[in-house]
Amino acid sequence: MPKLLFMVSGESVEKACSEVGHYTDEQMVDEFDRFFRAQPAVCDFVVELTHESGQKIQELSLFLSYMVFKTIEASDVRGAGLVTSEAIETAYQQTETWMADISEAEGAALEQAIVRSLQRDTEPHLLQYVISELNEPMEDGTELNDEEKGEVFFVLKTVISSFCREGENH
Repeated sequence: MPKLLFMVSGESVEKACSEVGHYTDEQMVDEFDRFFRAQPAVCDFVVELTHESGQKIQELSLFLSYMVFKTIEASDVRGAGLVTSEAIETAYQQTETWMADISEAEGAALEQAIVRSLQRDTEPHLLQYVISELNEPMEDGTELNDEEKGEVFFVLKTVISSFCREGENH
């Protein structure tokens, strides 16, 4: 798997979270409109993959995808260029392979396999952000079950890889 020329820093993640945290509802609507216009293939992918999962999973997946976009855009390394459906398809296949490899491990071996994989991953700060958000209660106070967390993580790992693949073309 090709390595990237960039990596989003933990500071970039914090900067994007802080900025979005200060948005009004109206600014958030404008930002989502901008995200949908800037990354139609990403948004279509998320909506298509989560359409049977219920509104909260779809909304969380879209929000976290927006946060990945915003973080990459805010990073000093480069902006978030247009992600193609081809990049998403390639990233989706890689994520499926990764999930299959991880699912073969059990117990302590599973934990070690995930840690090794995340250490090799090209965007550990983005993945750590996603994992921390999945472990937080939703706005309504409910928590995601493990299956829901896994589904959102799969979507977001694919989205992150898609942005990374797009970066290879610059």
